[in-house]
Amino acid sequence: MSTDTSTTRRPLGLRTSDLVTAAATGLLTLPDPARRTPATRFALRTAVAGTTGAGVWLGTDGDSALDLPSRAAFTAGAVGLVYGAAELGEAMDRALQRRLVRMGVRRPRLAMALAGVGASLAVSFLERRAEATDEEDDAPEGPVLRPLPEPVRELVGAILAHTEDYDSLRLRAQLAGAREEVWGEPEDAPQMVELSVPEGAPLAVPHSFTFPVSARFTSARGVPCAARVLVSGGRLAAVVVDLDDDAWEVLAEDWDPAGGDPDPLADVTLPRAQDVILVTEARG
Repeated sequence: MSTDTSTTRRPLGLRTSDLVTAAATGLLTLPDPARRTPATRFALRTAVAGTTGAGVWLGTDGDSALDLPSRAAFTAGAVGLVYGAAELGEAMDRALQRRLVRMGVRRPRLAMALAGVGASLAVSFLERRAEATDEEDDAPEGPVLRPLPEPVRELVGAILAHTEDYDSLRLRAQLAGAREEVWGEPEDAPQMVELSVPEGAPLAVPHSFTFPVSARFTSARGVPCAARVLVSGGRLAAVVVDLDDDAWEVLAEDWDPAGGDPDPLADVTLPRAQDVILVTEARG
């Protein structure tokens, strides 16, 4: 009798490994990385990387096109990717948690965990459906690339030009050929613009990080905000706007969305380069 649980089929054609990965995704999303010490944050990153590696290993079991060394290489690559993108992922995690709090969500980590489980199951379902039908129409549509708006290019260029450190020269070279990556309908006044860099562009080192220069400005309602550039895999990934860190600490003390307090970022969009003050931030 076979004991291979990775290919056992569950409802909707899912495998046991898909369910295990989804459950682990939810459990590992519950802890807040920002509240951890460096040691426990590293342990959390290791747990996420280990879960990802286990999912890849189990998910490729039974694939006749992959021998054992290939499976090991895929698994090691997935683990390395998780470690490399950890800082970027935690920055986006923090921004999402803040947005949920502003929306009045009482338990944002639980909401994020449940969303992670759902997203993991949805991705697995699409993968299994594609395997069963072998049709490209079953795969999710990819992004659309369009010219990067000039005000966004000027803002990112000003942030990168504020320092010669952190491989800013390579990042500026990437910006010259960067385009906007749009998923779904583009926003007229976005708070985040995703960037796509040509494949042949030189990579920056360190590979994944938040560029330590913020473009600070004040919204029309007097809320201190900051725009920051995210780098992933050595490439420009996005420019995002959020509350200034000091403003967030003050807001978190007495802001009550359930009591009718408005979203402080409701009317905020990416600023123009001439309307910001550039500040070099200390990296932890």
